[in-house]
Amino acid sequence: MILFNPPSVRNCEPPVGLSRLAGALLEAGEPVTLIDGAREAPEYLAAAAQSSRDAQIKRVVKSRDRILHLLTTEEGYRSFDRYRKALSDYLRLLNAPLPPGIQLTPSDCRYEGFSPLRSSDILRVMDRPEEHFLFPWFSRRLDGLLSGKEDKLGISLNFQSQVLTTAAVIGYLQREHRDVRLIMGGGLVTSWSRTPGLDVLPFTGIRLSPGRGEEEIVRFCEREYKGPGLPFFGDLFDHAHIAPVPILPYAAANGCSWKRCTFCAERWEDYPYCELSTETSLDQIRSLADRHNPGLIHLTDSEISPALLRGLIESPPGIPWYGFSRILKEMVKPDYCRRLAASGCRMLCLGLESGDQNVLNSMKKGIRTDRISAVLNNLKDAGIGSFVYLLFGTPAEERDAALRTRDFVLGHRECIDYMNLAVFTMPRLSGEAAGLATSEFYEGDLSLSIDFTHPSGWNRREVRRFLDREFRGVPELRDILKRTPPVYTSSHGPFFLGKTFF
Repeated sequence: MILFNPPSVRNCEPPVGLSRLAGALLEAGEPVTLIDGAREAPEYLAAAAQSSRDAQIKRVVKSRDRILHLLTTEEGYRSFDRYRKALSDYLRLLNAPLPPGIQLTPSDCRYEGFSPLRSSDILRVMDRPEEHFLFPWFSRRLDGLLSGKEDKLGISLNFQSQVLTTAAVIGYLQREHRDVRLIMGGGLVTSWSRTPGLDVLPFTGIRLSPGRGEEEIVRFCEREYKGPGLPFFGDLFDHAHIAPVPILPYAAANGCSWKRCTFCAERWEDYPYCELSTETSLDQIRSLADRHNPGLIHLTDSEISPALLRGLIESPPGIPWYGFSRILKEMVKPDYCRRLAASGCRMLCLGLESGDQNVLNSMKKGIRTDRISAVLNNLKDAGIGSFVYLLFGTPAEERDAALRTRDFVLGHRECIDYMNLAVFTMPRLSGEAAGLATSEFYEGDLSLSIDFTHPSGWNRREVRRFLDREFRGVPELRDILKRTPPVYTSSHGPFFLGKTFF
């Protein structure tokens, strides 16, 4: 079985989803080959850039080895300015061989005239895969692995940035390797499958596997499912990713255990939450760490469960780690946060969303601003970095509430290392849409979001103007945003926390 992770997604660590699928397949006796397009495609583009005739690109190409050295070793992360310059040059390197109308980053890809939200555009790409800018790479790569009628290929599709490349790959396989059996799963496939009206997708001739994919892909290979097995990364750690140390991604759970936040698609898609036992997770983390010798562990769950956090405190992995967490009541105790830090926790990503209590209540976040305040202070005192996520423009928010959020963040600026600002988009499935005037948000029949008229007139234009002028316009808040790593954001956040990491 070949498992394929399409670009464009961050190329700073191996794909955790493929490792889970591979572990279950190996446990069932099915041999596995992994292709991480997120890493391989940028390498292909960086090499292809050497043919550019542009003077600026030639300068960047000449410095290619130095650029990659800075982004893959500690040296490039000792100075944030040096890091930003190296990252800017790296983006020029990736975009140098691209035709006009395509803009690429390691986490996004935009095609002029094509949208991953339109079935008609997906079909156009499938019909002419040779016109895709990555065709030389993926056609040679797949031709070298596919050999006959027993070939099976699984695609992990999680983000819209992967859709059009995935379409080109499927189109090529269906034209040149017709005997290959195809299956596709991942977060985006799951969301599509749970959204009314999107159950008929343009990917014909391919089996779709929404939700947890381990058992389904084992059955697809006509094997007996024998459990999840130990995640398997093959030789993916033998190649450098864009990070100063090897990062081990690990998923202990699927889905969200809270599943009450009114704005979150997890609630409306309503797939069951499934978590490995804490003992199993800790055993697997230790086994994988012994095998791959990472410098950082990324716990990729939508939120690390309280049970796993307790397990990490009681049995530290001996390697720095980070991930998403809810604002837990235990964190109000300073000693708990100090023990988290002692276990190796270097950074927590926190979905605060708002600093206004009424907005938090309307979202059903289950947290209070006084708890948030205490936790931010405790994490700072313990030496744990915080990456704070804020969401503006929800139906319950209005301008005064947004100002209270701004002032809350300003009052805690010494405790916040990084920030991400987002403008709310309504999930198509959301029950909050009832009673609101709604319209299509994107031009496309595969959009998962809808637009709405805010009941207080606090619409997207007003929200964006507020963020530009009254949030980013505050020097202390602008400083936090300026030190937040671009492109790789939380994936590179732990490396700029000074002595808490290196």
